[in-house]
Amino acid sequence: MKISGTAARMSLALAGLVLVAGCGADSGGGSEGAAGNGAGAAAAQGSSGSGGGSGTGTPPKPGTDGLLTAPAGASESQQLEFAYANALAECMRKAGFTYTPYVSAPGPQDQDAERNPEAARKYREKYGFGAFAAAVYPGDPQVGGASTADQDPNSAAFAALPKDRQSAWNVALFGNAERSKMPGGKLGGCSGEAQVKVYGDEAERKARGDAAAEQSRISRQNLNGDAQLVGLAQQYATCLRGKGYPVDTTAVTEIRNALRFVWFAKAGELTPEPAPDKPGMKPQDAPVMDPAVARTHLPQEIRAALADLDCGKDFRAAYFPKADKLPGAEGLG
Repeated sequence: MKISGTAARMSLALAGLVLVAGCGADSGGGSEGAAGNGAGAAAAQGSSGSGGGSGTGTPPKPGTDGLLTAPAGASESQQLEFAYANALAECMRKAGFTYTPYVSAPGPQDQDAERNPEAARKYREKYGFGAFAAAVYPGDPQVGGASTADQDPNSAAFAALPKDRQSAWNVALFGNAERSKMPGGKLGGCSGEAQVKVYGDEAERKARGDAAAEQSRISRQNLNGDAQLVGLAQQYATCLRGKGYPVDTTAVTEIRNALRFVWFAKAGELTPEPAPDKPGMKPQDAPVMDPAVARTHLPQEIRAALADLDCGKDFRAAYFPKADKLPGAEGLG
């Protein structure tokens, strides 16, 4: 059955929300999830994550000064994320808590490996796109097996505190002992202070977001109007359809992820619905697919992922050099 690109995007977004729901604070501020590592707060302000934000590799470690240093070549959004983590840690330390600046680890390797055909093939021969492999290889960081909460040292620091200090931690971090009851979802406490220090006030954040969105629109418009890429995208789609993989787009900024979204949508459909959030719920409590079901689908996904790699070889070779020169061009599409 053909699944539209829109449905696939919704599936991916919902999959992300499942994890967020699992991280929610409990009503008494006593769950590990309530530690609210702060990286999530940074992401909420538009930070892209140090390498994708999914926490699937090794998080960067603080230096001797106890602070993080953004890697060489980091984008502006990545630099802001590191600055936010440091500002948050400094504020929490002033409040009397042991707090380690933390940003999530690099994301799934397949996205980066696309630029290296040999590395991409090696990844896809085992994991496909990474949709069903997460259930087949639980705990494997290449497919998101290591959760952000598991890697964030602040989760353990929070869990080790007595109940009254956990409440004080949440007040210092969020401005409220119950994170889930923040008025309008606005950040308070050290989270709000660091947010303003690094990203500016609400008006400044909106202006930055609007400017970035406009730049992204222009960049994507330029890519979608590039005659060479348009022709290669059409060849890419024709090749996939000829191999029995229907895709619903030939857009330059969509085609590279079109088949990937189809498989993540299928995985989403076969993953149980999340249970209502409850006290003590942790990220690892989020619903997971039955491994036996995943194993039946993974071989098909691998074949599709390899076909996608072969069909898109010429497109990717021309696409990445041009996309890299256009700010904000990369994204879900």
